Amino acid sequence: MGERRALVIASQCEGLNLLSFLPNAARDVAEVLLDPSIGGCVPALPDTPLLVDPTAAELDSAVTSAFERASEDEATLFIALVGHGEYTFDDFYFLVKDTPLPPNSRTAFLLAQRIRELLGQHSLLDGLVLLLDTCHAGIAAQQAGDRWIQIVGQAGRRFEVLTASDDRAAANGCFSKQLVNIMRSGHAELGARLRCPDMKVALSGLCPSQTAVHLAFDGRREITAGDEGLWLARNTSDAWRSSQAADNPAADLIDTLTRDYVPPQQLQTLVGHLLMGTRTITVAGSDKSSLIAALARPSVARAVIPPQLMDAVVFVSATDTVERIATELARQLSKNVPGFADAARTFESSADEASWNLADAFERAVAGPLRDSQLKARIAVDGVDDLPTVSRDRLVHALLALENAQIVLAVGSPITAEAQIWVGAPIKPDVRPTGDPGGTKSWIPPNEEPDEVEAPPTDIGPISPPELMDLVRACGKAPVPTSVLIEASGLPVSAVRDFVLQQNNMRRLDAGTSRETVAITGSLPPGSTQAHSAIADTLIRLAPPTNRASGSPEQVYADAMAAVHLWHANRVIEVLQCLEQRGSKVPAENHAMWELWSSRIATAIGTHAKVAIIAQARYLTSKVKIGDAVTALSSFETLLPTAEKSLSADDPEIFSIRNNIGYLLFELDRPTESEAHLRMVIDQATRLLGPHHPETLHARHLHAVATGKLGDGTESARLSLELIPVAEAALGPDNEVTINSRLNYDFYTSESAYPPPDVFRQPTPTHRVRGRAEG
Repeated sequence: MGERRALVIASQCEGLNLLSFLPNAARDVAEVLLDPSIGGCVPALPDTPLLVDPTAAELDSAVTSAFERASEDEATLFIALVGHGEYTFDDFYFLVKDTPLPPNSRTAFLLAQRIRELLGQHSLLDGLVLLLDTCHAGIAAQQAGDRWIQIVGQAGRRFEVLTASDDRAAANGCFSKQLVNIMRSGHAELGARLRCPDMKVALSGLCPSQTAVHLAFDGRREITAGDEGLWLARNTSDAWRSSQAADNPAADLIDTLTRDYVPPQQLQTLVGHLLMGTRTITVAGSDKSSLIAALARPSVARAVIPPQLMDAVVFVSATDTVERIATELARQLSKNVPGFADAARTFESSADEASWNLADAFERAVAGPLRDSQLKARIAVDGVDDLPTVSRDRLVHALLALENAQIVLAVGSPITAEAQIWVGAPIKPDVRPTGDPGGTKSWIPPNEEPDEVEAPPTDIGPISPPELMDLVRACGKAPVPTSVLIEASGLPVSAVRDFVLQQNNMRRLDAGTSRETVAITGSLPPGSTQAHSAIADTLIRLAPPTNRASGSPEQVYADAMAAVHLWHANRVIEVLQCLEQRGSKVPAENHAMWELWSSRIATAIGTHAKVAIIAQARYLTSKVKIGDAVTALSSFETLLPTAEKSLSADDPEIFSIRNNIGYLLFELDRPTESEAHLRMVIDQATRLLGPHHPETLHARHLHAVATGKLGDGTESARLSLELIPVAEAALGPDNEVTINSRLNYDFYTSESAYPPPDVFRQPTPTHRVRGRAEG
């Protein structure tokens, strides 16, 4: 997506009274627009953002060039005009130094008509904002606004105009001066970004001699609220920056929900419960989110909400996982609860390996530190109903079970709590499938019907890109980055943002930035198979798993939704690959993920399908990682006959299962059985897969470890020594089998007096469990 570009023009006509505030006022406008921390713009022209007293030809050339360059780069364009203007027969002219009066289109800039022409010619422009500070005579401000919509609106493009006019006697540049002041200092009553409609209200009070007018057009019709993406500046006020809301990932949503907020009686009730110590409070009804947002921004209800009442306020979205939610809660608690950060570190350092592996992300990051430290906290959470059912149930249970915490939970339907508050009209519940935790239906996105889980679709449709609405429907309530919609649809940035702005059932966050996301707020039919496939391909290009650490919006979305899109595109093998690549580092979270998906796949396509067998093997491997080796061994032994019956004899997956059985046998102190089992695996793998196949070499390594478990360290070392050069040649020196064979040899030849240190441990592939010397 393109940049924000600015061009400021200062011009006054010699035939009229001179404007003493020029060119300084225009220079200040340019400076604040180009400030990276405020306006975030770059110059629209290569040499300068400011043009002073140009000729009519120079002015037209500069504006034309700015349009051309912005359109080529799909950028947003800001043009500010400060100086003399004139209305003649309802036509507005921006005057240049030598314009004779009355003006015409050759001696002055016929603004509305020329902008209409340029908007029509440069269709890739990602929105236009015009700031007009002109003194003129001959037409009232609102009448001028109506003419603007009539003329410029014919171009069918997205634009906003913020203007303040005055008569020539009162001309003093108040509009530009006060606009700059507000943009520099911020506004205590506004949210994350300052927008044209906000400035209209503020300037009307600060410049009583001028009439402020704000116009906004979405490409089809005039809109009162304007375009969230065409913001003027970031709000730099101390009041906003120091608020809990400003530090919240959902700052834009909090701002939207609390704009022009009028505290209801239920807010007093809620605050009263918190101050009296009520431990669990649920909030339901159509205005529940606004109530939670007010808790994050006490300044909107100072008479009701004490400062710093809450320690953490989290707005959950459909792309969140329990792990991401726990991480955000821990971040806010570390900032707002003295001692929590130290408590979290103490909890981790004092936990033994077995209990740490068994703990899920919420226990690690939030529940454990609060419980052990006895610290108190107040937490509010909204949006849990947008999560898949199993994730929702996990989160709600974990929140309500927290010790030493007061919980405010916004939900669509009542749940058991010490206090329940209704605010607004009841919410019609989504049609959500039931089923046991881990069942396949719990992974159906909220906008999909339950019967879609029975089997993945089979027809990928035509090759041409799907329609934009189809793509949005495929994403459901999950906030999808605008960049994903642009790439998947093949449409320009401007076309996608025009479309989104024109819809009544979509919400944009971080609008007009590279982190912009879009989500459906109502109910729509599900997207097509083709749309799901297009989004999956886009995520592969924009969010490769190798770059997950970037934390970009595309990566966040891919972590949560890539597998879902692949599933609905009937690309089931790729689902497994995606889950492997995007698994959690927390064993308990991986276990929960594979439990969901293995059950879903088996239910949809049968337990004997190869994909279902692989998914079940991954699930059983995840059980080992949380310490349930006994159940895992029994289940692997049950799965093996199914795999042998359903797969070809030389399928590597059979040998992966056999290797896991061999490992678990010696881990459960059955080394004799393990050694015999692995010897058989080596013989069969060598014959059917070949002596250099990864599974064959893995079996040889595990056999060496099992031999050592039997007490024959010399033989174990010999087996590893034989394996090392073969593994290095076949798999490479950095492969886990090669590395762990070296470690096993070192251990049993007394070159190392202790088991291999943690620093040598490599991430475990989800298709197998490593041997003892592998950590």
